Amino acid sequence: MSKVLRLKDRIKLKIGKIEFRISPMSYLQKQDLASCTKIVSGQETFDLLKAQSLYIKYSLKEISGVEDYAGEKYELEFENDYLTDDCVSEILNIEESAKLLTASWQVLNGVRELEDPITGKKLTGVKMEVVPGK
Repeated sequence: MSKVLRLKDRIKLKIGKIEFRISPMSYLQKQDLASCTKIVSGQETFDLLKAQSLYIKYSLKEISGVEDYAGEKYELEFENDYLTDDCVSEILNIEESAKLLTASWQVLNGVRELEDPITGKKLTGVKMEVVPGK
C-alpha cells in the first residue's frame, strides 16, 4: 500500500551529531522548485543550486547539535513560516550540508531508502525517521 507524507509530518535526518527536521513540501512549493531555471550559454537550464536553496528555505523546520563560533546554540530564523535567506546561506555553509541536500532531495522525490547518487549504495552517516504530525 502507498504511504503519504502529510504536510504536518516531519522527517528527522540525523547526520553525525546534527539533527535536522524537514517537512514535506506542498504542490505549489514543488512548482516553485520546478521553475528554477537560468540561462547558460544562451540555453535555459535547471538551476539546481537555486532549487536546493528554496528547498531548504521551505522545508527545514528544526535543527539541533549546531552552535555558532561564540558557543551559543544555533537557532533557525523564520519569516512567514520559511527560513530567512541569511539562515539558508548559513545552513548551506555547514560541513554537513552536502549530505543534508542529498538526503532531503531524495525525500522530496519520494525515496524511502537514502542512497549515494554517485555510488548507488546506501548513504552512510545519515539516519532517517518520519515523525507523524499532529
